[in-house]
Amino acid sequence: MTKRLTMALLLTAALLCSQALAGPPVAGEVLPPLTIAPLAVEGDSAILGLKDNCVFTLADIKTEYVLIEILGVYCPVCREMSSSLTRLYKRIRKARLDDRITMLGIAAGATPMEVRYVRPKDYVFPVAHDTEFEIHKALAEPKTPYTMIVDREGKVYYAHLGIIPDFNAFFQEIQNLVK
Repeated sequence: MTKRLTMALLLTAALLCSQALAGPPVAGEVLPPLTIAPLAVEGDSAILGLKDNCVFTLADIKTEYVLIEILGVYCPVCREMSSSLTRLYKRIRKARLDDRITMLGIAAGATPMEVRYVRPKDYVFPVAHDTEFEIHKALAEPKTPYTMIVDREGKVYYAHLGIIPDFNAFFQEIQNLVK
């Protein structure tokens, strides 16, 4: 009996460790289903092609691809990168790629009030709140900022932790993906 119990405990520990080491999503993986709370800033739903005040999923977004920025509202690195993301958003629109890819921030741990405060100051694209860290946990709790490009089914095409070092090269990757 003790051998069986020992084996069961070892197997359980191995399974738990392997899940903990899985880490945040990487290119080629598929995200788990994400349920995103209604957006806190008026007009943001329309940018994504959604109805106001509705819970949504990636499949509900009008574009084929979504650039997801996992951010922390108090994260200094996220705020440092926000100006580059603003330029990227404008560049996507100027290149008329915004009918193929859109940008969505997900503020890990933020309340709707915090999103309403930082969104107009730091981000020109919609930002969802993840007050209870549900999305953050579903994504294996990535550090912020964490950038991904996914399709509406959740397939990951790009994933990067931290500041993107070359936004020109990143924009080229976006162009190659969505054309």
